Amino acid sequence: MTKKTVFLAMGAILASGMGMAGAAGAGAAPPAARALWQQVLKLQRDRAVLPESHPFQPGSRSVDALTADLANARAARAISRAGGILKVRKYPDGSLLVKENFSASRHLNGIAAMLKQKGYDTADRNWVMATFRPDGRPVAMGRIQSCISCHAMAKQQDFVFAPPPGQLLPVSTWAAFFPRQKMNARYVALLRKFPQAEVH
Repeated sequence: MTKKTVFLAMGAILASGMGMAGAAGAGAAPPAARALWQQVLKLQRDRAVLPESHPFQPGSRSVDALTADLANARAARAISRAGGILKVRKYPDGSLLVKENFSASRHLNGIAAMLKQKGYDTADRNWVMATFRPDGRPVAMGRIQSCISCHAMAKQQDFVFAPPPGQLLPVSTWAAFFPRQKMNARYVALLRKFPQAEVH
């Protein structure tokens, strides 16, 4: 995979300019990128699929045509106890959710992660956002504004979207967040089939 492919996949996240820095005024320091990556690797080894998700579901961007969602035991228990992702109001500290982004040929392009850390950033529900290259090199980590701005649309669910087709970004919202990227045709088809799942 070329550097160009990686940066296309991560373009919207990098647009925030946060890099590896945390938020100004944030509380507790985020974990070291390497430590967080080890947690991601464990979820990958265990194939700890997020409830309501499944491997190689449609992603919204053509560059990441397929995605897979993973969750650690704390996050999965919160979903189970609430009766589904749409009913979770608060994830416990230590919850980790991971999205693997794949090309249409199932080549891993990059990984995004959300870790709930007590006292990290109370204004944004204490989520540490992170993105990694497939080999574990960090791209961005901390209070990534582009991630937060999008996930705030799922504020009622503690910033966690349900996998498609449970929740879908409408075309207008998607275009605002990813203006230079092409939308995945399979995702657009889901929007037509499940208009009630659009997040507003």
